Amino acid sequence: MSDQQPTADASDPSLATAPSYQAQARGGDDAYASYYAGMDKSMQQKVALTTAFFPPSGTLVDMGCGSGSGSFDLANLFDGLQVIGVDIAPPAVAHAQAHHVRHNLRYQQGDIADPLFPPGSLDGILNSSVWHHLTSFNDFSLREVERALLHQAAALRQGGVLIVRDFVVPRYPDQVWLDLPSHDGEPDGPIASLSTAALFPRFCAQFRSSANPDTPVPFAELASPKPGWKRFVVSGRAAAEFLLHKDYRSDWDAECREEYLFYRQVDFESAFRRHDLRIVLSVELHNPWIIEHRLRGRCALFDLRGEPLPLPPTNHLIVGEKVAPRHGVRLRVRTEPLVTPQFLTMHTLRHQKTGQIFQLAERPNPVLDVIPWFRAAGRVLVLAKHGFPRPLATTQLDSPSLDGAQVAGYLTETLTAQALRRDKEATQPDIAQLLSDRASVPRHAIQSVSRGLCYYTSPGGLSERVTSWLCELSQPEQVLSQLPDEVPNYTSFTTAGRVQPFVASQLLRAAQVGGLQDARLELNLYHLLWTLGESLGPWIGVELSLQTQQPTDFVPQSATQVLTLPDVAVFEPMTQPDARPGFLALHTAHVEELDCSDQIVRHTTLELCAPRTYSLSTVSLVPVAKLGEEIVVGVERRDLPAVQLQTEAKRSGLITCPAWRLPKTITTRSDAEEEVSRNLLGHFGVRALRVLPLGGKYYPSIGATPEVVYPMLAEVDAASLPHSALAFVRLSQLLSERDRIEDAHLLIALCRLAHALGVSPA
Repeated sequence: MSDQQPTADASDPSLATAPSYQAQARGGDDAYASYYAGMDKSMQQKVALTTAFFPPSGTLVDMGCGSGSGSFDLANLFDGLQVIGVDIAPPAVAHAQAHHVRHNLRYQQGDIADPLFPPGSLDGILNSSVWHHLTSFNDFSLREVERALLHQAAALRQGGVLIVRDFVVPRYPDQVWLDLPSHDGEPDGPIASLSTAALFPRFCAQFRSSANPDTPVPFAELASPKPGWKRFVVSGRAAAEFLLHKDYRSDWDAECREEYLFYRQVDFESAFRRHDLRIVLSVELHNPWIIEHRLRGRCALFDLRGEPLPLPPTNHLIVGEKVAPRHGVRLRVRTEPLVTPQFLTMHTLRHQKTGQIFQLAERPNPVLDVIPWFRAAGRVLVLAKHGFPRPLATTQLDSPSLDGAQVAGYLTETLTAQALRRDKEATQPDIAQLLSDRASVPRHAIQSVSRGLCYYTSPGGLSERVTSWLCELSQPEQVLSQLPDEVPNYTSFTTAGRVQPFVASQLLRAAQVGGLQDARLELNLYHLLWTLGESLGPWIGVELSLQTQQPTDFVPQSATQVLTLPDVAVFEPMTQPDARPGFLALHTAHVEELDCSDQIVRHTTLELCAPRTYSLSTVSLVPVAKLGEEIVVGVERRDLPAVQLQTEAKRSGLITCPAWRLPKTITTRSDAEEEVSRNLLGHFGVRALRVLPLGGKYYPSIGATPEVVYPMLAEVDAASLPHSALAFVRLSQLLSERDRIEDAHLLIALCRLAHALGVSPA
């Protein structure tokens, strides 16, 4: 398949050292050239995806480098990074050396499961679609996978990153119904001409895996309820294997010898932790092109009760970071109700006209976000905290994650401090002191300080307004040379992480796949890059292409007019708290930090707030339509008590995007998409043509709440806009006036939408 790495000709005598891999052979030079061309079509997204987590300097190894094009792309992206491509096949190495040459790139032949590099010598290792070869061509044994992980983890320096992008066993029942079309091909004949339903029995007869190493895949056929389709009963794992194999018919015999699914997500995570690897991100990937062109509408899955099952993930991404011995690799949280808070304060307010009761939690002091930045090698880099312990990121209470993504709770985020007073704005000396204390940045290295954005992090539940500051650094080489391996530990855990440089566009890529959970760092990066006139880099989230709708008499509203809010406050504080249970509940979080042996190395308690009856999941939605050449988005004016508290009763109005806390019964993204589509029509009179994810999830204020936000886009029917309760404004105008937008959810949605569509501020 095009997502795999090419290997050598089976006739090459040099393969005598690795006979178990001879079955991977694809033929001579012409076959390899064709195979490389097919693989390289997906290489840009793969490289963009994985580089979101690598350091910009040091030594990186691309395991199973194949054609070398991916290694070449990595070397081009990071001029200061020494890249080594490794492949077991001498012809692959020879091809790479001949076709992909660069000063910071070299290749070597070797088995990726062998100890190829000295201990503690590497800063990054990439395994992209190669680990399943280790099982497929070694009698479906996990031995070689475990050996590869052992030796690769040992080769990492402390802080080094190991990335595996491969397949994952879906969370399916043991047995499923698999519905396949019989009308899309022939009932018999050559593999290339068969219908999907006719191909399935052929697959079951030929395919071998650890579940059926010597026998066909057992299945049964049932009567299908749908004309032109067939229904089969088969194991959930075999059904997923077929759906991932079915479109690679040109090398069918070779493909049927490959087992794609060898680990569950929990197996990946357990294996990483055993080797002192802290999980930065573990997430299922759903390649949008494969979903739309090969799976959606071309198959259906159900459990044996007839309940629909989601399409299988097309890949899995797990990112592990090597930690020091006895440092934590994960955070475990147990919660209980909090009666007398010491850190958080609860506010209760009543809407003067409707009588509706609102509750908000508040931290003791206002928050500052500081983004130090500089240019190097033609790129904009920022300093940010990395590996900072945030246990609330692992807290789910009884709310399952919509995407199944897991993190260890050590995040990358802005340099943050709490201001001493709400009524006193931070000064340049304050910022300089923060950078000195938290990042070892000397005062003389601060070239300029400018005010960034101001935003409410989660105005529906938190009374919190953050002010950001952009700090340009001079003498970046000196600053980087003085960065400590770890910052002074001002936390209750084994580490406060470290401050390190990141390529700004690299972090934006991470956000698009859920690898950057800190929302505030993300929106400040967008603001910084647009202010400097710099490129955002490629968008690697779900590809967006809006249909052009014919303009009607509808005229978008002016951004300036929409963002001008009256000085009116509509809430009154309640001096006598309402006896009824409120929207929010406070909890005590008992946090344990565990090492790779699952031994507790630290423990502490924290306070958090969370919805009492709703889930932790919030969907923020940006309605969008393309009217001719104009792209317009829908925004809402709301009165929120957080605004009134933070403006000291001057006003309560805020321009937001539609957002909903989800009920606990919604546990999948597809269910959430259906829910917000109904809400958009019911609450605002706008009909959604489709709803899509808009990058990865994020935490709006992980120091106070485990609330997680899933941003989505709704492409809407232009015919419904004139009657909508939303104000539709040109996207480019809103971007230009982003410093007047105070809702962080709306800011992130607009930034991501513009990035995906290639729209710039007007």
